Amino acid sequence: MTPLPWIIGIIALFSMVPEGTVLDWGALYLRDELGASVAMSGFGFAAFSATMAIMRFAGDHVRDRFGAVRTLRVCTLTALVGLVMAGLAPNAIVAIIGFALAGIGISNMVPIAFSAAGNMPGLAPGIGLSVATTMGYSGMLFAPSLIGFVAEHTGFAIVFACVPVLFIVVLLFSRHAVHADQTDGGH
Repeated sequence: MTPLPWIIGIIALFSMVPEGTVLDWGALYLRDELGASVAMSGFGFAAFSATMAIMRFAGDHVRDRFGAVRTLRVCTLTALVGLVMAGLAPNAIVAIIGFALAGIGISNMVPIAFSAAGNMPGLAPGIGLSVATTMGYSGMLFAPSLIGFVAEHTGFAIVFACVPVLFIVVLLFSRHAVHADQTDGGH
């Protein structure tokens, strides 16, 4: 069997771990390390979720216009900048803006990976998609506890500044997202 489903699975995994990190730990980071009030700490989650939702709705249009590979690369770079900005933020407002940027970027990374997985040449759509979704969603399951453990010893600022290293791998594998542009199931 081709390694392509596993490569696309890594893209999904390394896109979903940072997403889960923001969703699970962003508010605690804003409150405990950047001194945000309880009310303000919720704005990190809200900004991330709102920008991700808006861009996810626009995702097919953007991908159709610019292609899956280019869209994935721009999204990945945007997410990388957003999370590094959040991790290095001097205050909660800057971190919230970073989370909003990360939401814009992360919004279409996983849908492109899943689309590419379902359109791999020579494979039934269910095979590639099952590998990619299993790998991707496993990141949402195991990463929060691992991130919490690491943050307990280093702090969330370090976590949010370093988790984007995963995006470098996504960028290296991004050329394989070309299969997301196919609409005939890759056959």
